[in-house]
This record gives sequence, structure tokens and C-alpha cells, in this order.
Amino acid sequence: MKKYFPRLLLLLVILLAIGYLVSWKSPAYYLPQKAYNPSDSIVLFGSYTGEHPRPMIVTQPGLVIFGAAHTRNPDAPEIKQMEAEWKRLQPTVALVEGRLGFLFPGLMDPVKTLGEGGAVKHLAHRDGIRIYNWDLSKEALAQQLEGEKFTKDQIALQQILNPYFSNLRFGNPASPENFVEEYLKRAAYVNLQDSIKTVTDVDRYWKKYFPSGPDWREVSDEHTLPGFLAPLMAFSNDLRNQQLVAAVKELTAKGEKVFVVCGSSHAYCVAPAFR
Repeated sequence: MKKYFPRLLLLLVILLAIGYLVSWKSPAYYLPQKAYNPSDSIVLFGSYTGEHPRPMIVTQPGLVIFGAAHTRNPDAPEIKQMEAEWKRLQPTVALVEGRLGFLFPGLMDPVKTLGEGGAVKHLAHRDGIRIYNWDLSKEALAQQLEGEKFTKDQIALQQILNPYFSNLRFGNPASPENFVEEYLKRAAYVNLQDSIKTVTDVDRYWKKYFPSGPDWREVSDEHTLPGFLAPLMAFSNDLRNQQLVAAVKELTAKGEKVFVVCGSSHAYCVAPAFR
């Protein structure tokens, strides 16, 4: 057996290398060279009512902004609509919302695993076009939030718990604590890595702001977030929407045909900048 071990090890390394090469990685962030121009008006998220069509589709020559109702159902009608809009536009570059995560093509369904962004990534891979993440990185977002009316621990709580709030619409994870542990590192974005190291620390800070509840384990962003989280989310979304407008304006000015997928609220809020 010992004489076969080096061969088995080599085979394992080769298989892992192949897996890494063929697996999908999260698209790189698109970094506009020019800052958002305030003359490109947007609807501030604090004024957003949710009263609009779903999906919310914004079109211009050479541009489709597809505002999706977040889904992981490959048979959802909006996935077919997305494919039809993609075919009509024949884009040269695609932009997706947020980091999509790992996917092994052929073994994992893009939509079931990565949502509507996975559908766009599949189309981009199929057609051989560039794909980027239009969003702000979490580090950049945290830095822009600092100095506003929010404290560092409020920003840290939002950064750590937001993925959980968003995921809860798809069902409760087996262990909320295990889910959140992956994001504890985000406390470092506001230099609280020594204060928030465990889920127990998250609970402690949460109770500081919500002594009478609710438990963060029961909070979903399908509904208005409690306390400071609602205005913090609104301001965060304004910053993200400014980033989206700046990215799209820059790419279309270069002659690119741009297909964007984002949440329907983002599409509604940025629509005035493209009228």
C-alpha cells in the first residue's frame, strides 16, 4: 500500500486542481474610475414603498437592469423572463449583485445554489462574456458607513447578521449559530475583531440594542428590520445604488451592452438615473 500512496496523492492533487479550474468563482468587483455623479438621481431607500412591478425591468438601448424577486427556484417565471431579456440584448458584459460563492458546474444547479445571480453567471459563461459584481465590497461599505450616525458595533452587527437575515426567506438553517460564525470576521472591518469573536459576543451586543427582543434568529429582511437596522440598511442601500449607477454609466459610456441583475428594489431606486 505504501508504494501506491505517492500515486494516490498525486491523483488527488490533480483532481483537486481540475476541480478548482472548472469550478465557478465569485466575480470580481467592478470598480468605477469615476465616483457617482449626484446629478444621476436615485430614489432614496428611505422613500421606497415597494409599489412597483416584479420583476422590475429598466431598459435603455444597450442596457437591461433586471430587478428580480430573489429566488432559488429554477422554474420561476422570472428566470425565463431573464433569459428572454438576455437574448434580446445580447450583452457584452454582465453585472450581478453580491458575491455568488462556489459552484461546480454539472453537479450543482446555478439557480438552486446561487439564486438569480447564478442564472446570469450561467448565461455569461455560456456566451463567453465578462461578468462582474456591481456591489460595494463589505469592507468598502463598512468604511463608508463609519463617520455617519451609526456606531461601530451597530455596523458590525449589520455586517455579520445581514446574510442570515437575507437567507431566512429560504428557510431556517439547521444551526443559526453555525451560519453566522462564517461572518464573524466582518467585525474587523470596523476594528472590533477583539470584541466580537463568537456568536455569544453577537448575542451580547444584540441585547444591548434589543433588550426586549426580537431574537436575531427570527429576523428576516423580507420585513422591515427592527431598530437601528432599518435606517442603517436604507443608508447602505443608497450607497450601493450609487455604486450601481456609477458602474453602469461608465460601462455604457464605453460602448458596452450591459445586463444587470439585482433585487427589484435596487432596480426601482436607480431607474430615474436612466430615464
